[in-house]
Parts: sequence; structure tokens; C-alpha cells
Amino acid sequence: MLPLFFNEDLAGNVITVTGDEAHHAVTVTRIHEGEELNLADGLGNWVRGVVLSTSKKSFDLQVSDRGKQELTKPILTVLQALTKSDRVKETIELLVEGGVDEILPWSAQRSISKWQSNSLEKWSDQISAACKQSRRFRKPTISQAITANELVIAPKTLLLIFHEATDVKLSDAIPASDYEEVIIVIGPEGGITVDEIEILKAKGGIVVGMGTPVFRSAHAGVAALAAVQALLGKW
Repeated sequence: MLPLFFNEDLAGNVITVTGDEAHHAVTVTRIHEGEELNLADGLGNWVRGVVLSTSKKSFDLQVSDRGKQELTKPILTVLQALTKSDRVKETIELLVEGGVDEILPWSAQRSISKWQSNSLEKWSDQISAACKQSRRFRKPTISQAITANELVIAPKTLLLIFHEATDVKLSDAIPASDYEEVIIVIGPEGGITVDEIEILKAKGGIVVGMGTPVFRSAHAGVAALAAVQALLGKW
């Protein structure tokens, strides 16, 4: 599979890539003249082409093909409780590889880590890196951290609260209906509090389980995404 890099501007038959992305491509990945690769703008638009030339801080791409990766419904959103700082990279990588469309960082009551002024930038950088690794042309969107109270539920949304203390199976909780969005709620290592569960249930949430094993917070999201996509027929 061809390597992928991001560039906001995909106009023209020859595209010049500069900045950090070019530095990563030329210096770290060591792309070279004549190599074929993909460029994407992070919004689903992509081009494929051959590298015409490289320098220390830029490279030129001759475009041979272009297209767009459309966003499919229902949108898959994960309300992800903040994980420990050493687990953030792993959490984001797995969510991106699992097909998430939107990540909502969640400052849960039992979250150990706190959302910092530079957290959004760090999470966004990890999303970009994970998209390149998994060859995703469309980057998942991300917002500032929210609380359970601040979660906004749009019409035709299925809200699934993943929790080990329930007898409701995920496979029994997804009715045959056309949803615009599915929100998957993943709690922190210490678990979702009773108050938070009640807040989310009041917003229409359904508490569901996923077998008997208990997942780490960093790992639960990708397992839930895989199961939901299979049940919805996306996989």
C-alpha cells in the first residue's frame, strides 16, 4: 500500500508540499524521486502521484489520479474518557484504526489525567500520525474535552454506554433502525460513576455489555467499534 501524507491544498497537476509534513516525508520516511504516494487533505479528498523532486524542506508531486473518501452513515463517535498520559497514543491509534469518525475526549469524574491547554494539539497530532499509518484519507474530528453533562445528542442518535455491570448484550441493543450517528461511551480505568450513568441514560443512553472480559479503557473503544460496525453491516 502506498505511503500517505497530508496537505491542505490538493489543487493543480503538480503539488508542492512544504513544512513539517514534507520534512517527515523526505527526512524521516526518505521518499525519493520517482516514488508513488498518496496525498490527502484530511477531509476525504485525495490525490495519487509520482514524486518529481525533493529537497530538505519540500517535495513536488505529479498528480495521476484523484478522488474522495466519503463519510458513511451512521457516523461513529466515541466519547472516550481521558486515559493515563502514557496510554493516550495507544488509545488514539486504536480508535483511528477501528474506524472512528469523531472523538470526544471525556473528562470523566474518575479520569486520572486532566485535559491541558495543549491536549487538543497533541491528540490532533496523534490522529494525523495514526491516519497515515492506517492509510485513512479522512481524519476523525476531535473537540475540546467535555463532561457527561455537556454531551449533546442530535436526533436519530444511538447512545451506547459500555459497562461491565449489565446483562444487556450489545447485539440485543441495536434495533433495526436508520441512525445518523452512533455514540460509543468508554469510561475511565476507575469506571463510570453512577451519577454519570444516570446523566447519560437521561439523554437516551442504553447500558450495554461486551462479553465477560473487562477491557482497559485504552482498548475498549476499538473492540466496541469493531462490534458495532459488524452489527450495523458496515463491516
